[in-house]
Amino acid sequence: MMGPLAAVNSVFSKFFNIMGRASRAEYWWYVGFYVVFMIAAISFDVWSLDAAVAVGKLSYNPFDYFTTYWLLINFVPSITVTVRRLHDAGFSGFFFLLYFVPFIGGLMVFIMMLLPSKPDTNIYGPPPHLPSSGTSRRMSTDGSGTARAHDPMQGYAVLDRINEKPTPQVIAARKEEVRALYEQRVLGRPAPT
Repeated sequence: MMGPLAAVNSVFSKFFNIMGRASRAEYWWYVGFYVVFMIAAISFDVWSLDAAVAVGKLSYNPFDYFTTYWLLINFVPSITVTVRRLHDAGFSGFFFLLYFVPFIGGLMVFIMMLLPSKPDTNIYGPPPHLPSSGTSRRMSTDGSGTARAHDPMQGYAVLDRINEKPTPQVIAARKEEVRALYEQRVLGRPAPT
């Protein structure tokens, strides 16, 4: 599980990155960090505003306040971490646009942020807590009964070998397999034991 400093570091190190996934821990630690510092910035601005009013130097320039800078600094990372969190929950990043739907859009995105991570590799990549080697946590067994990681791209591995010429042993084994299948299915002979 990701801690608060690692989460904030991860969000800011992926400042412009909308590809991949962000775990619930990463997203919510960042939101907590954002809210705490937003409250601090607003509190400081209110305090400085009271002091400015007392001496008669009230400023209407938004860049005279820390809250403006905090919002600008976090504008892009808050969007990118939300999109990556949507990916982690199995949704398209375009669901971020629900924020612009009045009344219920923000609530719908909030609910999506609460959903658990998809445990397997999806089209957006492996789960955030796994290395990005392309493997997922789901295990399957091969003919020998040993566990191996499931690779969703395994079916396409044959395309790497499509132009290779088969060896005479492979050709003979294929012919024998076809002959045995023909005898079993067409001629009705029992399968060899």
